[in-house]
Amino acid sequence: MVPSLDTVGTRGTFKAVQSMEIGAHFRYYFQHPWSRLVVAYLVTFFNFLIFAEDPVSHSQTEAHMIVVGNCFSFVVNKYPGGGWNVLKVLLWLLAIVTGLFAGKFVFHRRLFGRFLRLKMFREDHGSWMTMFFSTILFLFIFSHIYNLFLLMTGGMGPHLVTEYMGIRNESFMKIAAVGTWMGDFVTAWMVTDMMLQDQHYPDWGKAARRFWKRGNNRIVLFWTVLISLTSVVVLVISTDWISWDNLNRGFLPSDEVSRAFLASFILVFDLLIVMQASGSTTASSSWFLFWT
Repeated sequence: MVPSLDTVGTRGTFKAVQSMEIGAHFRYYFQHPWSRLVVAYLVTFFNFLIFAEDPVSHSQTEAHMIVVGNCFSFVVNKYPGGGWNVLKVLLWLLAIVTGLFAGKFVFHRRLFGRFLRLKMFREDHGSWMTMFFSTILFLFIFSHIYNLFLLMTGGMGPHLVTEYMGIRNESFMKIAAVGTWMGDFVTAWMVTDMMLQDQHYPDWGKAARRFWKRGNNRIVLFWTVLISLTSVVVLVISTDWISWDNLNRGFLPSDEVSRAFLASFILVFDLLIVMQASGSTTASSSWFLFWT
């Protein structure tokens, strides 16, 4: 028996409604405050775990990294002295200014905004990230221009800017760990701030949200926790006050495969943070209210 058009239409409508309900339920739990907080803080924990377990963190060999190493040695060390120092400082200052303007007006506004029409770069969204990577690009380019001047002079081989950074891998990993902490914890703390202001889950954390939004509690707590915890983390990392090997004692061993999976988890969780924030009305207004 062939079903009537009304029956087919009813079944199609029922399936569409059912799929919409499933999608709504999934989004409800996917963007739930507890889900977002767990993902955000797990990224911080996993990054410190991979830092503690990575043998490079204890390596005494010279650190070298493509592009980033050039930028670091261009700005921080390998100064020949005399007029070369002035030329080098002028070049990396010019590279930074050029990178900032090119990132804002060329890459972000024209390339990503007008030409490619990417929604994630609409208005001023993503401008700081674009400017940051553009600055790294121009520092790398200007470092080679500086190397060209050195090669034209001759006898300046030791002062050439290369991917070798002039510091040990151990020191570089400590710098990277502090930078990772700032990025990860500020992100997690921002997610916490957004969730404590969120109105889509009225039954979640009523007392905590009420306290968070009372007076200047939000601003005072944010800066107090950020500064105090950052000071402790920098002190612990820089002084090796806590030794992971002494604490671990083989309880949580790792090898190259497990660390590769751990790095993959960090990447996936970073993407989850972005996916969970999409469509949230509080995400765009939270930091505007905070800074104003």
